[in-house]
Amino acid sequence: MNGKMTGVIAATLMLSGCASAVREQVYKADPTPVSIAQWTRTAPQTLPVQTADGLALTGYYWPGDPGDRDVILFFHGRGSNQGVAARYAEHLTGRGDHVIVVSYRGFGGNPGSPTQAGLMIDGRAFVARARAIAGADAHVFLVGHSLGGAVALHVAATVPVTGVVTLSTFDTLAQSAPGGVGALLPDKWNNLDAATKIHAPLAMILGTADDRVDAAQGDALFAAAHSPAALVTAPGAGHNPDMAQLGPLVSAAVEAVDSGTMASWPTALPQGWSVRRK
Repeated sequence: MNGKMTGVIAATLMLSGCASAVREQVYKADPTPVSIAQWTRTAPQTLPVQTADGLALTGYYWPGDPGDRDVILFFHGRGSNQGVAARYAEHLTGRGDHVIVVSYRGFGGNPGSPTQAGLMIDGRAFVARARAIAGADAHVFLVGHSLGGAVALHVAATVPVTGVVTLSTFDTLAQSAPGGVGALLPDKWNNLDAATKIHAPLAMILGTADDRVDAAQGDALFAAAHSPAALVTAPGAGHNPDMAQLGPLVSAAVEAVDSGTMASWPTALPQGWSVRRK
């Protein structure tokens, strides 16, 4: 971002009065209520969740097998909603695990406006709801796409979870925010710092054709993570995940964490794909 553009954005911020104008551009939160039937083949249950600061959010839930302790929570990205997240998360169902679609304040008909602190409160509320569903000894896995990966990482840095999977997730917002506004945004989403505070296994998936998160960001995030961690690189894959292909890979990561074999995840990859582990 050049100096002239920085000055234009800064002037816009001053004229608009505050950071809310930049937040609107970064989060792109569409408040339109979601009609879940248009997104999923098998509609999930509606899942009401109350946040610690009193907001009533609507997520979704596919029950797992009775007695299964694994709960997968899917966090959606910027400019998305819980309907899109359900379309992705549906590919994680059918293997016995409970699957929950997390939703945020200000998105998809939910009350409130998104901020970093607010989305972390929302994420923690859904983790608590997951434990209420599957029991105090539940194995809670957070799966996040793009900004959702940031929310998952920051939530996992503040509450115990069993594992985290990120899909196309940046290292810091300043590196990937649209329009070069990251440096001016009050919500920093420093995922490098969050990764250092997570002591659960971390699986990362990043495409070589991602036009928002480049390899250097993936490398930095992987370097910041504690062991065990793995970074899978998918040649030709873009920013939005092909969950028909990635769903089994994510589910295999859950199984690997459960069985203590994360050091060998994934055991098989399509031709041309690569993995680094630590």
